[in-house]
Amino acid sequence: MDESTTYPVPPAAIVVPLLALITLVLDTPPFVWHIRNRNVAASSLVFWIILTNLMNFINALLWPTDDIAQWWPGQILCDIEVKLMTAVYIGVVGSLVCIMRNLARVLNTENTVLYPSKAQKRRRAAIDMLLCFGVPCYMMIAHYIVQPSRYYIFAIAGCTPPVDRSWPKLVLMFIWPPIFSLVVVYYSVLVIHRMRKYRKEFSSILVSSNSNLTKNRFLRLFLMSVALIVVFLPVQAYLLYQNSIVPMLPYSWDLVHGDDWGDIMLFPTGGVVAFDRWIQIAFGFAIFLFFGTGQDAKEMYREWLLAIGCGRIFPSLHRSSQGGGNLTSLFGSQTSSIGSRTRLLVQKLSRHSIVHLPSKTPPPSNSAGTPSPTSERKPFGQLSPISEQGDRFSASTVTFTAPQVSPSEPVRAHARSPWLKNFLVNTHLAAPNRRMGAGLGLYGVAIEPRLGTTSDSTRRDKAEKGDSLA
Repeated sequence: MDESTTYPVPPAAIVVPLLALITLVLDTPPFVWHIRNRNVAASSLVFWIILTNLMNFINALLWPTDDIAQWWPGQILCDIEVKLMTAVYIGVVGSLVCIMRNLARVLNTENTVLYPSKAQKRRRAAIDMLLCFGVPCYMMIAHYIVQPSRYYIFAIAGCTPPVDRSWPKLVLMFIWPPIFSLVVVYYSVLVIHRMRKYRKEFSSILVSSNSNLTKNRFLRLFLMSVALIVVFLPVQAYLLYQNSIVPMLPYSWDLVHGDDWGDIMLFPTGGVVAFDRWIQIAFGFAIFLFFGTGQDAKEMYREWLLAIGCGRIFPSLHRSSQGGGNLTSLFGSQTSSIGSRTRLLVQKLSRHSIVHLPSKTPPPSNSAGTPSPTSERKPFGQLSPISEQGDRFSASTVTFTAPQVSPSEPVRAHARSPWLKNFLVNTHLAAPNRRMGAGLGLYGVAIEPRLGTTSDSTRRDKAEKGDSLA
């Protein structure tokens, strides 16, 4: 190659690292916020996108031109990057599956759990970790089976993982991102169906769920996942198609991992960047649009500005946008959460039971002067106090007085419920007798004979002995 040849820096070598750096700055606060709230799915999604843009930023600075004679071979750095890149493709879509699955679970009122057990929490956390990080680890291991050389280096794009032209690459690598994308589409349709089904109870369902979701957060997560999968599914389907139509070679471990496996392939691009790098940068801005512009993110920005002393320059930063009453809001949210969970449970049980209510049709009026059935029904009078006789309680006479009820007055509820009257009377009479028959007081405490229940001679003897009579 002629040493006098000059290679100007193409515009893409300036735009790519600049945009990648902007996304790194913008996506860091949402990532910190989701880590604080222990949202595994959302934090892993932001993590994978930050990781891809970090590599885009570094690679464009290291290999900006086509002057391959001056290129750094990229030992160790590219060895790490090619494995991380194979994990990113499945890590992003795996995180989307996890997010959509959790959103669908929140709206699943048929299997509502008021307070999940520790085993249920551990199982959910294990599934989240498997989808977000377990499957990407599998992809890094599977890539070595079809890795024909150490790595490729493209101008501006930098380190790129090589893949062998044999059929195992389809089964081990390229088929899984489209499958996971279809799972995301399934959960998206399920969430939309449940949102329409429970649109009236949507807010109360979110409060009763064992999550930290508000209506705003739920919609942001859902819309962000839908926006990403609308782009990601066609791209992954296109990559699967392009890799399946090329002529396939027979697979051989010895040929794939031969003596020349350690070779490093360098490729000039003429200032053109692969389209997937632009998609990764666009994903970075989408993350900030949905996660970095909410009220929670703004409150975190305010806290950070106060921490570095900007409150002295801008006193308005000391006024929280969320207002005061944090303690009241905390207890209020706890109370409303318990109440909403209870209401959902009652609604769920009522679907499987039938309650027969008495007829509310008013009785016909009698114009002939004959007492109507309503006037013959006697409501409760006052119950006289219970008197003590001997060692057992008995009730004195219970008197019922029938008040004058005019035909125009509404009939009271207890006047139409003789069974309720009988139940209360029997309970009033029988409960003290059952307690006293066992030798216990009204609250289950052993009793001693008191004044009014003992004979005069017993009281006289106790008085002479100095016993105090209560």
